[in-house]
Formats: sequence, structure tokens, C-alpha cells
Amino acid sequence: MGKRMSTFRPTQRSGDLVTAIVLFLIGVVWLVGVLDMPKGEFSVPGPGFFPSLLGVALCVASAALAGKVLMARTSVRVPIGNWHIWSTGIVLVVLALLFEPLGFVPSVALFIGFFLKCLAGFRWTTCALAATAAAGAVYWIFSHLLGVPLPPVTWL
Repeated sequence: MGKRMSTFRPTQRSGDLVTAIVLFLIGVVWLVGVLDMPKGEFSVPGPGFFPSLLGVALCVASAALAGKVLMARTSVRVPIGNWHIWSTGIVLVVLALLFEPLGFVPSVALFIGFFLKCLAGFRWTTCALAATAAAGAVYWIFSHLLGVPLPPVTWL
């Protein structure tokens, strides 16, 4: 007798439940990581106050999502392997690799331009102009308004 292969049929419900569990675990790990930080008082919060608050908020939100998912009766089948998801992960890795050598503006412009072309379907000229303007605006906001040093363009 041959073995009967069980096929996994992913549903939106199972995906939401996995997401809720992963987010809850991230919140718990976050809370464990900030245990040693002084919390301070409510009137004078310490450096661990807001990270603890964010960890608790993540745990509560993920528990609410899990409760909503468990209360739902129906679920829709969803395909796994959407190319948008895989391309996003790959492009994020490429952005991380190009960020230091290229500098902020060119690497972020390429990142934004890729998504404008692939996901929104704009023309190349529109993508190039919008991506360059957005990257330049973000650079100006971070470097001039917020005073955050970003990697400069060293190769020019």
C-alpha cells in the first residue's frame, strides 16, 4: 500500500493564527529583554518604560487577533508563494547590502523605484522621478530636521 500524502491547504484563519502567535512570542521576548532596564515612575519614566509599554501592547494586540481568529467560523483558502512577498524579502536584503556602499539616497531610491515599478506598475520615468524625490525628501528630513546621520554618497 502506498503512503497517502496529506496536502496542507493554507487558509486565512491559519495564517492569522500563526501571525498572532509569532507576534505574541516577539512581544514576550521583547519584554524579557527589557526586564533589566529601569522603568522609572509614571511621572518620570525611565529608559525601560516605553519599551515595556510597547511589549505589552504587542502582546495584547496579538492576543486580541488570536481571539478574533478563534471566534471566526469560516475561513478562505489562500495561496502561498505570492511573488510580491518573496520579492519584498529579497529586495530588503539587497537594500541592506547596498546601504553602506551606495549611500542612503541611491539605495533607498532604488528600493522605492523597484516597488513603484513592480507593485504599482508605473512607467520607468515616473518611478525614477518619484523614487529620487522621495529618497531625497526622507534624507533631508532625517539629516536636517531630526539630526540623524545617514551614510553619505561616498562613491561620487
